[in-house]
Amino acid sequence: MIRPMNSEEKCNQLADEIRKVLGHGITLGSDVIHYIDSTFSNPTLEELQTILHDDSSCEKDSLMELLFFPDETMQLELEEILETLQIGKQDEDNVLDAFCRESLPVNMRLPDGRGSLNLILPSEVAAGFMARLHISKHLNEKLREAINKYADADAINGYKVKIRNSRFFPGENKIQFLCDFFEKLKPQSHDFNICLDFALSFIDELTEDQDLYQALMAKKRFYLRSLQKAKKIETQLQKNNLETLLSQGKRVILVDKADARKKMLIIDRISRAVFGRTEYVEDLHPDGGNIELRSDQDIQDIIKQLS
Repeated sequence: MIRPMNSEEKCNQLADEIRKVLGHGITLGSDVIHYIDSTFSNPTLEELQTILHDDSSCEKDSLMELLFFPDETMQLELEEILETLQIGKQDEDNVLDAFCRESLPVNMRLPDGRGSLNLILPSEVAAGFMARLHISKHLNEKLREAINKYADADAINGYKVKIRNSRFFPGENKIQFLCDFFEKLKPQSHDFNICLDFALSFIDELTEDQDLYQALMAKKRFYLRSLQKAKKIETQLQKNNLETLLSQGKRVILVDKADARKKMLIIDRISRAVFGRTEYVEDLHPDGGNIELRSDQDIQDIIKQLS
């Protein structure tokens, strides 16, 4: 009979696993390289090492935080053990202490043959690194079962990482909504990830006692009003320039019209799938004609055009 691990053993095992993942090294992504090159004027490897070892540099700390920011690849490697161990909030400091017991050299690989450098993860950076792993945030069991059941095996951990990284506070209504979302939208659909990103952001804004269908429709009307305001401003700008409108005390609101239309279509896609209905509102397509949506395929086709 296998003896269940106590809290200390779990903390030590997780700390060891995180160290093991970091021991594989980190390949810096394009966004990190862009920040380095734009901030430090395309530094050579030697110049970058000098910056990272200069305690008087005001840029050093922020750069070190960025270099040790856990990416999705790293989180995917840790998802299964996080789900297995179920580390509690009260154990976060113990995991960090176990993680920091020994210095940890990490190989940072730059792309395009620019070389690599070895950095020791500082303890003050380790705390932020650990916090971004969300080691004590766990998916609701019902939601885990829905993801395991409806998502492809090679995509399951990716969805769990995405939800682990989201900010919404789980409640019964929201969990049921996400379970229905995975069941009825089908993770294999080409627009599933777009819809999931919107859904996670959307439920983060809500209080637990809200009716989710009505909240979706309210969000759709919000985007419609934004489009109407943008159209009104465009009409006014045909008669007066921006400075004149501002001098008249008019509020000039900048609206990404394509994004607003896309969000309305995503709402329709989600609402029709999860709730079996939606409320259509009249709006004009950029070419002046009415948008006519009679099926989910119509919605998907327009989302493709606006992506």
